[in-house]
Amino acid sequence: MKINDKSLTKFASSGAPADKEGYLLKRGDFNKGYQRRWFVLKGNLLFYYEKRNDKEPIGVIILEGCTIELSEDTDGFVFQVKFSASGCRTYIIAADSQEDMEAWMKVLSRASYDYMKLMVSELHRQLQDLNEDAKLVEDAMRDSLILSGTYGNLDQRNSYQENTEESVENITQPLKRFNPFNTSEENLTCLTDSANFHFYDDAKPKHKTFAQMHEEYGNQIKHMKELWGARTSCLVEDLTSSSV
Repeated sequence: MKINDKSLTKFASSGAPADKEGYLLKRGDFNKGYQRRWFVLKGNLLFYYEKRNDKEPIGVIILEGCTIELSEDTDGFVFQVKFSASGCRTYIIAADSQEDMEAWMKVLSRASYDYMKLMVSELHRQLQDLNEDAKLVEDAMRDSLILSGTYGNLDQRNSYQENTEESVENITQPLKRFNPFNTSEENLTCLTDSANFHFYDDAKPKHKTFAQMHEEYGNQIKHMKELWGARTSCLVEDLTSSSV
């Protein structure tokens, strides 16, 4: 279409950045000869100039209600801007190469307002999905912390009680008497064992392999499952007895 609106002309010559620009060959339905024009895409407006450095465009194509598709003309890298409304002209455009044609077809097909609305709707849907996934992860982490806090403290108390009983057992064991003036190897060994009867083993560095750590944590998880199952069974029995 020809430009008669001053606002479009002003927008074309403004400092707004172009989405894409370059030389293309253009022809219409009636004019069968191609004309080389400098095209500038800004938003959904495709301006074309007679020359690259011209200040004002000689025409504009409003990219709404149209489709960008390959032309029936197979001679060269030709595509067309086709409008669905009756009475609208179809623009036949040719590029210099396959790559240039594909680049122009992609950018023109994404320039319409309807495409932007579709993209915003899709991004909004993806954002909702991400928020739902984040909520599920947050709930799972909270449940995990609750379970670890409940059964972890119970395991710590049981472990502390077992260690305390073991320490008391070791301390209350009767010490073997020996003659301190007897320097025989047997008594020296007895002296060493008596002085380090408990602390020597604790002082040894205990290095665990990955398999040992895997088995240890696996046993802890198994123990937590058993405790959870026992607790669930108790709750079911209480509910059954109360309902009876």
